Amino acid sequence: MSAPSSSSTPPIPAVPRRRGWSRSFYWGLALAVVIGAATVTVLDPLPYYETLLDHWFDPARWEPEVFTAMLHYILWLLVWLGVVAVAALLWSWLLRRQVTQRTRQLLRELHERQQVEVALRESEARFRDVTEAASDWIWEMNERLRFTHLSERFYALTGIAPHHVLGRARWEIGAADSAADLERWRQHRELLEQHLPFRDFVYQTRLSGNHNAGRYLKVSGKPIYDVQGRFLGYRGTGTDITEQIRAETALRESELRLRRIIDLVPHMIFAKDRNGRFLLANSATAKAIGVTVDDLVQHPHPIVHSVAEETERMLADDREVIDSGIPKLIAEETFTDHAGQTRTLQTIKIPFIEPGLNETAVLGVAIDITEQRRAKEEVARMRLYLKNIIDSMPSVLIGVDPWGYITVLNQPAEQAGGMSWEAAQGRFFGDVFPQLEGQFEQVRQAIRLGRPIKTPRMTLDIQGELHYADVMVYPLMADSASGAVIRMDDITARVRIESMMVQTEKMLSVGGLAAGMAHEINNPLGAILQGSQNILRRVAPDMPQNRAVADAIGIDLDQLHRYLEQRQVLRFLEGIREAGARAAKIVADMLSFSRRSESRFALVNLEEMLETVLRLAASDYDLKKKYDFKRIAIERDYDPALRFVSCDKTEIEQVILNLLKNAAQAMAEEGTPAPVITLRTRREPEHALIEVVDNGPGMDDKTLKRVFEPFFTTKDVGAGTGLGLSVSYFIVTEQHNGRLSVLSKPGQGARFSIRLPLSREAPP
Repeated sequence: MSAPSSSSTPPIPAVPRRRGWSRSFYWGLALAVVIGAATVTVLDPLPYYETLLDHWFDPARWEPEVFTAMLHYILWLLVWLGVVAVAALLWSWLLRRQVTQRTRQLLRELHERQQVEVALRESEARFRDVTEAASDWIWEMNERLRFTHLSERFYALTGIAPHHVLGRARWEIGAADSAADLERWRQHRELLEQHLPFRDFVYQTRLSGNHNAGRYLKVSGKPIYDVQGRFLGYRGTGTDITEQIRAETALRESELRLRRIIDLVPHMIFAKDRNGRFLLANSATAKAIGVTVDDLVQHPHPIVHSVAEETERMLADDREVIDSGIPKLIAEETFTDHAGQTRTLQTIKIPFIEPGLNETAVLGVAIDITEQRRAKEEVARMRLYLKNIIDSMPSVLIGVDPWGYITVLNQPAEQAGGMSWEAAQGRFFGDVFPQLEGQFEQVRQAIRLGRPIKTPRMTLDIQGELHYADVMVYPLMADSASGAVIRMDDITARVRIESMMVQTEKMLSVGGLAAGMAHEINNPLGAILQGSQNILRRVAPDMPQNRAVADAIGIDLDQLHRYLEQRQVLRFLEGIREAGARAAKIVADMLSFSRRSESRFALVNLEEMLETVLRLAASDYDLKKKYDFKRIAIERDYDPALRFVSCDKTEIEQVILNLLKNAAQAMAEEGTPAPVITLRTRREPEHALIEVVDNGPGMDDKTLKRVFEPFFTTKDVGAGTGLGLSVSYFIVTEQHNGRLSVLSKPGQGARFSIRLPLSREAPP
């Protein structure tokens, strides 16, 4: 059997039973005898007692009457004794019953007291267990408000020895570091001095000797009075809340640190409930909306943000995340800040449960990507700009990796390969550009050596026509990805120009010789002209000196003159003079045309300039050798209102000469039966018009579109360079700010029109 519990109620003790008569019975019987004797004594005369005593103690004097009387008295005595005995027994029974009842009452009271004592001990033990198990201790103060008692839990919980506290007032062991602490202590001391109860007063300990100082204690107490109502002191409980305070302080510091962190984050961080009420927001969010964080929190989104469309869209996204429970990434969304500027945000919204709320809220982080988007657009624009740059370059640019596979092409490369960049990407460059397949070794060598490698004057066959190109391979090192860039420049025009320069040098040499010869020819021409002029003067009959000499030698000067006329000697002499003058004029024109001084604009007589060009064209060696200008009819249609024009005479002469030569060659090659070249001038409101019109074979549309392109020619190889018209176009359009145009149809000849600005009026 298990031991009985200490808290069980003790049994009520039974009333003890005595064997035989109790002591009270005998005392009652004796008392009855005494009372009976006293009664007999009172009721009978004294003599009878005396007689009875005498006979009783003196047997000699016994008599029958006396014995009868004695028996009578004995019987009477016995009756009274019996009555007294019965009364005594009855009284003894009553007394015993009262004693039994009192005993039971006492036993019951004893039992109840034992139960109260047991309950009190259990309550004390329970209270002791609770106080020892809880973070509380018991304290007491006397009427002078000084500690008189501290329970054992005080040291166990605070680590402060009680002797450092006993006998001292609470404010003597507490710390007051600020004005607010001093005010709290003052109020607490007034409350104690007024003997009022208090609850949850918190203070920090400060003891000398650093006896576990700095503990935070929370105490509650009530005043104690005696039965007379005198104040005896205070009794209460205390709790060490140091760890709680430290945890709360750490929590506040953590919250403050977290607040500072999220406030330092430049992105918008916020939390909202289903109705759009802000539960959390950082400074970036408040700054974007134009309010403070305190004004933003606990306010609905539609109130703090005035753009209705944006607010409805954002709230719809919030509810979608809350209802689905799935995070949502919004790559780009517009947001208008308080200044009215439109920003681009990248927002992620995550569902979460806010402590204290029964429903799900949404946590959002919005990153302002306005600058990133602008930078991205700028990068895209710069890429497009750079692509346009490399596309506008005339060079063919091909980017390849170390294995020769295409990574990038510019537009000329796409045109040369006949394939777009997207289609050519990832293909071997030799498959797209077969003429460059032999450059693969140069690509590998350039990457290996880390320097460019050039292949000059590489010959290419393009659509049956021989072209020349410089091929340069540049090594490319970027972000640990090696490769190369192949640049191919078409130098066909340069090669032709170089050939022309060689020929030009020869022609310049010939021109120099021709100029020297022209100067040398001028000397005999001068002598011829002077001699012919002197002969004509000295045979003239109207000169007195001639007649004087003729009379002196006896010659009839008139007859001599008639003879010379009859024999046409004078006409021959005039022909010599005219031929010499014409030759001198041709030499002067050649010297003027070949004299390349700096460009100079001046007012030029247009008709004289055209006639000079006609003489130059007629005296050109090739023209005279291949094309007889005598067979070409020259028609002149000059506008009398247009006499002078401001231009560079030498350059415009070159333009018109090129047009005349091209017309003469075209008509000679096609065998035009009646070749005609018309020179026409007209005055327009703002331009001087010069037209060179022929009735030659004309040109088709394909030739007409390319007639002014450099190196384009319809002549046989070696017969022309294709630069005459392109140079003429440059002179008219670039140097004279004019226009050069052509109208032509096959079989209907060609009309070249030169329009020069009328910058000056002609002189009167």
